[in-house]
Amino acid sequence: MTLNELESVTGLLSFCSKAIPSSCAFIRRFYDLMGYARKPFHKIRLNIEVKSDIAMLLKFLENFNGQCFFPEKIWTSNEILQLFTDSSGNPNLGCGAFFQGSWVQFRWLETWKDLQIMRNMSFLELVPVVLAMYLWAENLKNKKILFDIDNLALVSIVNKRSSKDKEIMKLIRPFVLLTMMNNIQFKAVHIEG
Repeated sequence: MTLNELESVTGLLSFCSKAIPSSCAFIRRFYDLMGYARKPFHKIRLNIEVKSDIAMLLKFLENFNGQCFFPEKIWTSNEILQLFTDSSGNPNLGCGAFFQGSWVQFRWLETWKDLQIMRNMSFLELVPVVLAMYLWAENLKNKKILFDIDNLALVSIVNKRSSKDKEIMKLIRPFVLLTMMNNIQFKAVHIEG
């Protein structure tokens, strides 16, 4: 696509993100691509990451019913909600999540044991957060959740809803889509681990 077309699409998406704040997570890579062209008629090749972002936005638009309720005014801490997640870097263990008396545990896959992914604590800490959202998003609709996370890098990733790490983005994209579909606003705060 030309730089001019990319700027037009990015501007439209940026405008739409005013109504649906989490959607701005899918725009960052569009801006990154704009730096590769100087003149409006120059062509820019869309990479896999941008195409994945476009796919998520299209999936949202296909399922969005046009209703966007005002979220709660107050940011609710995960302690008040009784929503907790944690992860283990041990390849023999896994991660878990707890929400108002219900809990879930996920054991790391055997195939991950010797992979680099087991050294990526941000990824491992994100897994139970995404798992919790998939399980209990229906109970968290229209809420503003202030979530305590003990991994400083993950706090930044969750707050930006973006990462340069492709494995993390494979979790962030569906996570953000899920929060958009349920009108959940989500912020992370670092706590000492």
